[in-house]
Amino acid sequence: MTNYDYLYKKEYYGESLYKNFEVKKELGYEVIKEGVILPYKRTDKGPGGGVLNSRGEFIGSTSLHNCCGCGYEFSKIEKRMETAVIYLGMFHDIWGHCLTDNIRRLWFLKSSLYIENFSSCKLVFVPMENFKFGDSSRKLLEILGFDAHNFLPVTRITQYSTIILPDECFFTPDGDLRYFTSEYREMIDQVREYARKHVKPTPYKKIYFSYKNYTYFKQFGEERIERYFRSKGYQVMYPEKLTFEEQLNVLINCGHFASTIGSCSHNILFLRDHAKVILIPRANYLTGYQLALDQVHDLEITYIDSTLSLFAARFPWEGPFYYFVSSRLMDYFRDAREMDGRYWAENFKGFKRYAICGLNYGRGASAKAYEYYSETAAACLDGFSQADRWIRVKRVMMKAIIFAERKFECFKASRLLK
Repeated sequence: MTNYDYLYKKEYYGESLYKNFEVKKELGYEVIKEGVILPYKRTDKGPGGGVLNSRGEFIGSTSLHNCCGCGYEFSKIEKRMETAVIYLGMFHDIWGHCLTDNIRRLWFLKSSLYIENFSSCKLVFVPMENFKFGDSSRKLLEILGFDAHNFLPVTRITQYSTIILPDECFFTPDGDLRYFTSEYREMIDQVREYARKHVKPTPYKKIYFSYKNYTYFKQFGEERIERYFRSKGYQVMYPEKLTFEEQLNVLINCGHFASTIGSCSHNILFLRDHAKVILIPRANYLTGYQLALDQVHDLEITYIDSTLSLFAARFPWEGPFYYFVSSRLMDYFRDAREMDGRYWAENFKGFKRYAICGLNYGRGASAKAYEYYSETAAACLDGFSQADRWIRVKRVMMKAIIFAERKFECFKASRLLK
């Protein structure tokens, strides 16, 4: 169950909020004779790399985002292998991709199709940029029953006599929305079951996963969100400081989880059923990854806007992002501070400083961002002006009191002299 009523403009996102992202289909594989695997290469159109068939046609699903134009021109094949391999995909070191894109073909390695026909084949993947298996990604694979040492990186343009290309259990047809199959849920359930079997007591029943220490270069103000959730009984945690097993233990124990949307929020995959979840969009954008992951298990999810990312770039997921404690967030917790003009003033002063930084950030701005945040920005301005007027009144009153006290002291001194 997902509640979108605390978004500024839920109609802005259209039908994507109400789609079913679980699909029922029989997964299989494709055999590519004399295929070529292109290593990763940054291109103007996106992350280049993936698989070419025998006719030299690029197979879009073998890149990171199924962008058919993300292949690149090359002059020659650098290596030829008279062997059959299983292509597992393009691997990214961002944690959210480790939970989705990096494992989307691994279902095949547990199937009878693989065990009966291809178990002797080598397993290959394309590493993005400086990708290396970290401790958490290795542990994830270990829990799923795989050894990262058996996954071989392709870093040269290589032709193989046979490439086995498994279907994806987590996929996108257009590079935007994502969909998953029962095979994907089964892998995630395997990880969640591991967490249940290895559970240890923890005092944390409400947790907030923060990005503050990880993406500080393109976001501002999350410390305010942290303080607010602490005041509501949440323990603020920084997942990059925890091992994967420690994260799993925290997640399987807690009943309330909150995070801004991104890799941190993808960890809702490992919460127990019916946990209460708060997700805060970073800008005027809801990633298709999260919308799909929301439906993998039965959770009580509420989306709450608590940003003013007015200067988000043409691609809003690139930032920069600005967080503040919005009236929507306070409404959710039934917090009376929403009527306190001084509270707005504190945040708007910070926002003014951010606006200067944002304009110098060099990423431009988006008309859609202005459209999405227009009403909220107007409310902030009104709140700030009311607070600013009250601050001026207080200053005048304080000056009057100080003046009166000084006059009284002078009066007492003159009486003593007489």
